[in-house]
Parts: sequence; C-alpha cells; structure tokens
Amino acid sequence: MEKIGELINHFRENKGMSQAELSEGILSKAQLSKFERDLTKISVDKFLALLERLHVTFTEFGNALAIQERLYEQAILEDITKAVINNNKDQAQLVKERAEQHLKKHHGKYNQLTLIMVKAMICDMEKGTLPKADTKVLADYLFSVDGWTHLELLLFGNTMSALSLVTVNQLARELAAQINEAWAIHQNFQLTINLLYNVVILNLSAKDLTTARLFLRVMKHSHVEDSMMAERYLIALADAFCDYCGEPTVEHENNVKRMIEIQKEIGSTNFFVAFNNQAKMFINETKISSNDSAGNV
Repeated sequence: MEKIGELINHFRENKGMSQAELSEGILSKAQLSKFERDLTKISVDKFLALLERLHVTFTEFGNALAIQERLYEQAILEDITKAVINNNKDQAQLVKERAEQHLKKHHGKYNQLTLIMVKAMICDMEKGTLPKADTKVLADYLFSVDGWTHLELLLFGNTMSALSLVTVNQLARELAAQINEAWAIHQNFQLTINLLYNVVILNLSAKDLTTARLFLRVMKHSHVEDSMMAERYLIALADAFCDYCGEPTVEHENNVKRMIEIQKEIGSTNFFVAFNNQAKMFINETKISSNDSAGNV
C-alpha cells in the first residue's frame, strides 16, 4: 500500500485532530509527523490503532486510498494526452517529471507503469524509442494479468506504438480472448473495440492482411449493439480498409472515401482528419507500389 501516511494526515485534519491527540499512547508525535510525510514506516498494530482512534474502518481507508490513486492516474493521463495532442514537448516533459517525482515518493508497480505510459506517449510524439527496460516491464506486466481491467486497456492503448508488432499481436490475442468479459462493462468494451481497430491498422501498415483480418473477425463477432454507432463505424471502416488493401480497386477506394466522409457530415472533424490520413497512407502506398511494379516490367 502507498500513501498511507499522507492519507492518515488527510483523515486527521478533516476530523480536526492534532498530531498530539492522534498519537497519544500509540507512538510519539515526532514519529507520527514523519509517518504522515512518508518519511518512515510504522507497525501494523500502530497503524490499526490510529485508524481506530480516527473512527475509520480498514475498508473505508482502503477505498479512500484507491480513489486517491485513480485521481492521480486520471490527472496524469489527461495532462499527457493534452500535451501530445498539442505537440507541446515542454508540457509533456513537465508531466513526465511529475510522474517521476510521484514514483520516487510512492514507489509501486502501478506508478511505475503510469510513468512508462507517459514516456511511451512522449516517444510516439517525438518519433523516439522507449528504453528496452521499460518495454520489458510493460510487456511482462500485461502478459501476467489474467483479466484486463480499465487500467490495462488504457495502458495497452497508450503504449501500443512503443511495442513491437509481434508483441502487440500477442497481447491483442489476449485481449480478444477476454472480449466477452469486457462487454459486461460498457466503457471497457468500447475501449476494446478501439484497441482492436488500432491493431488492424498496425497490421495493414505492416502489409500483414491475414492478421489484420483475424482481428477484424474478432470485432465483427463481438456483441456490438445497434445503438453503439461509433463502434459499428470502426468495424465497418476496418472492413473497408481490409478490402482495399486486399484488392485496391476503384470501387474499394471509393468505399473507403465514402466511409470517411460520414465523419465530416456528422461534424466529427478530428476523427475525419485522423481517418482521412490513414486512408491517404494506404492509397498512396498502393499507388507507389503499382508505379514501381510498372517501372520494373
């Protein structure tokens, strides 16, 4: 458990108790002061005695600790995402430094993974490479998790570009095997479909149509309800891209373009730009390949 002393300080101040009142008969005031600043540890017996005096149950304390962690992770993710979208390298560096300081103060696996996620997103923005040590920690963790939660989905989604395609595909198979469990939680299911779409695009970019279609089938056979228009659109677009990359005819090219125009019509400018750039990439690569083939005849 992390941030225990910091949270004890929070409960104490909220209840209007002084350090002397809380520590009396349990530990010295100086020791409590150091504990609240995470400068020292105390025994389990003393910790439970502090909770009892604060009239806080162990369950309540655990819930508060979990909420505190989620708020930190959410704030970090929001800030690094904003910096990356705006291509603000200075702001991204500040977020990274904040994550590094947090890890130094509250060392633990999840804080380490959060820092790696930040570094991976910066590497993607700067076209850099994530250190091998970080890549190993990330992959080892994701492969070791039996059931992916929202945390693992976000972690995989935001670090995908830092992993090799072989590793991405192996992890995507793990993800595909758990898609029915993800369906039980709407937000997790939405994330899963988005991640699988990105895996399809990565494989098409690597000219591996067979693997791309494998993950497309997983998307098609998932429990996408009629009301989930965004997810249904991603599946249809992935299908159109696969058709074009498999057989780059004028008909398939026009179908891709029609699919993308839908985003402009409904006012989704950012999505239109992103999908349009993907389409241009595939179409341009196909035409360059065709010209090269013609020149070699």
